[in-house]
Amino acid sequence: MDIKLPSVSTKENQPHPVVPTPSEIAEGYRQFIGDEVDFWHFPMMNDSVRNSGYEKALGAAIKKGDVVLDIGTGSGLLAMLAIRQGASRVITCEEIPMIARKAQEIIRLNGYSDRIQIINKRSTSLVVGKDFPERADVLVTEIFDDGLLGEGAFVAIEHARLNLLKTNARVIPSGVRVLAMCIESQEVFENHRVTQVAGFDVSPFNEFSLQGYTGYHLDKMKYRPLSIPQAVFNFDFCKLPPDESIPIEFEINSAGCCHAIAFWYELQMDEKTIVSTAPGLPKLSSWKQAILLFENPRSFKCGDRYSLKAHHDKNEIWFT
Repeated sequence: MDIKLPSVSTKENQPHPVVPTPSEIAEGYRQFIGDEVDFWHFPMMNDSVRNSGYEKALGAAIKKGDVVLDIGTGSGLLAMLAIRQGASRVITCEEIPMIARKAQEIIRLNGYSDRIQIINKRSTSLVVGKDFPERADVLVTEIFDDGLLGEGAFVAIEHARLNLLKTNARVIPSGVRVLAMCIESQEVFENHRVTQVAGFDVSPFNEFSLQGYTGYHLDKMKYRPLSIPQAVFNFDFCKLPPDESIPIEFEINSAGCCHAIAFWYELQMDEKTIVSTAPGLPKLSSWKQAILLFENPRSFKCGDRYSLKAHHDKNEIWFT
């Protein structure tokens, strides 16, 4: 039997390695970091109303010699604003390693490395005396998603208040008010629900649809308010409440089909400054409105009242 041995590759007959182009390298890197660095960071950093609100509040809160704790540093922007407004030192944390490294680069680029300490940890893992020497005088944070609580803001603020801040520390924002209204939007509904399509009932596919809230800039969508905005919750970040379920009632002032509850919030930065995520603002917020779609839309007449319950725990706001 003849046995055919495998041919031996030589340097001469080996194929040349494929060298990726700079654009291919950049695209590969973007895909690699895509799961770690969300693109909402860019509109957030470019939100001048948000940035101005935070800087005004920092300027009002910071006293000479204050140490500031910044939770969720991102690019390091709020930490640098705190130094510019008079903080002697800023301790800031970021749990995603590549973002923490980039923040360090940005802080060094702007000449603040000697006064800003970046710690690559989640804030609830920080220990005074181990990670930094003393409790902070001021807390600043912006770990709020479109629905307010989805990034763990309540948990982080409460942990910081008990473990990382001085007794009379100032908190920025100091509190928040949540508002909601009924809306009609066939466009938003059809982005997440199906009923009859081409004469067929395909509604069982809704099992795979969005169940919680999603974010939309309503000003970019076709929608109609069906009720006046209703205040739902008021939270004081220096004294956070336990889980709550409260009755609310919407007054319908425009007849239509209610597809969803839209809710948003107003951050109380200091006594004079509010940053809102509402629709209809002169300048679009980097935050979107949170939209909680109904499984079965309801029709209302003008003058109707719609009663339901608003709930929150430490991680989410929802309506039933």
